Amino acid sequence: MNLTSFLRYFYSSYYIPIYLYEHDKLVAAVPAQEPETYPLPVYFTLLNDPIQQITYTMTSFHSYYGGVKLEGNKMLIIGPVNDFSYSEDSLLAIQKEFAVKNVSSDGFIDFFKNIAPQNWDSFVNTLLFVHFILNGTELSKKDVFLSTDEQTQSTVMEDYVTLLSEEKEENALYNSFNIEEAIVHFVETGQTEKLKAFAEQARYATIGKIAPTALRQWKNLFIVNVTLISRAAMRGGLSPSLAYQLSNVYLQQAERLTDVEAIKSLLWQVQFDYTNRVASSAIPTGADKTLHEIVQYVRNNTNAPLTVSEIAERVGYTRTSLSRKVKKELGFNLSTFIRETKLDDAKDLLAYSDKSITEISNYLCFSSQSHFQKSFKAYVGLTPEKYRKSFWKMETHTSRH
Repeated sequence: MNLTSFLRYFYSSYYIPIYLYEHDKLVAAVPAQEPETYPLPVYFTLLNDPIQQITYTMTSFHSYYGGVKLEGNKMLIIGPVNDFSYSEDSLLAIQKEFAVKNVSSDGFIDFFKNIAPQNWDSFVNTLLFVHFILNGTELSKKDVFLSTDEQTQSTVMEDYVTLLSEEKEENALYNSFNIEEAIVHFVETGQTEKLKAFAEQARYATIGKIAPTALRQWKNLFIVNVTLISRAAMRGGLSPSLAYQLSNVYLQQAERLTDVEAIKSLLWQVQFDYTNRVASSAIPTGADKTLHEIVQYVRNNTNAPLTVSEIAERVGYTRTSLSRKVKKELGFNLSTFIRETKLDDAKDLLAYSDKSITEISNYLCFSSQSHFQKSFKAYVGLTPEKYRKSFWKMETHTSRH
């Protein structure tokens, strides 16, 4: 097949940019464009999995790129795609991601504005279709979902996943209400890595029958979950207009689906999408990439002995200059943010695990158990022991009703 012709036909059908790479080098791009809009090298690295045939990745501006591997060390990158047409805020975020100085450039703006919106479920179908046409083999959405999920699992959460697995064996994941409450909490606080770890355990929840068929059951569950998640995201700082807009798009997608596994995959995507957006909304749109990197690094490494000096060295600042930058642009002290992020993790571990106070203190790298307990009480208003007892008492009362 003439791949150059395929690229042209693909774009004229979908109005989504498509790129051909050969031996890791870009050899064709449709539509014609300036190099400033080519996929960034980091996207190519994330998509170029040595084993998986189809991959996708989410960008910092909440769009998707997909990858389809071909024979002969070739790969197609398709995207970006977005649920909605790009807004001015989106264009500003793209400008920062692509390091384009002048977002008012007609060519740059027009390129992204001319991309046809496509929802996540349709985009996965597009990737599956391209793979089938060019490689002659059929894959399912489940194959794409599982392969990409495995790529994005963070080693930072290994201890947490192990802990939750042990709890499952001991029936410590009390019921579906507790799991629902935990997921809502992770969405509201923008904790993407914890959500990934916990979502794996959610499949062990027992769910009562609420519909005559499995398909209707999962569609009903989808509606309930999207409602809860969108409300949690708004509490976490996501704008109500965007939260409701996303909710409408996802609900329409789910109603069109006819496969239970596809609905389950879409539900995972909803949870991750909202959580990722909440995490990003904690940082002003105009903030530079360094601040995004710092916030995510702290959130993903609470089980490491983080210090302002260590983070400053990591991003190429002095301790003083970085502290000043964070305080000026984000409005909080970096040392306080580190401590409070660790204490938020402590709340989760106290609520959803049977780890001892000492184990939690050590896991989160506090200098001593007494320092941990003092910090926790100052932040939460209760000692760790009283917080755990109050949480478990509340859950026991809820489960009886």
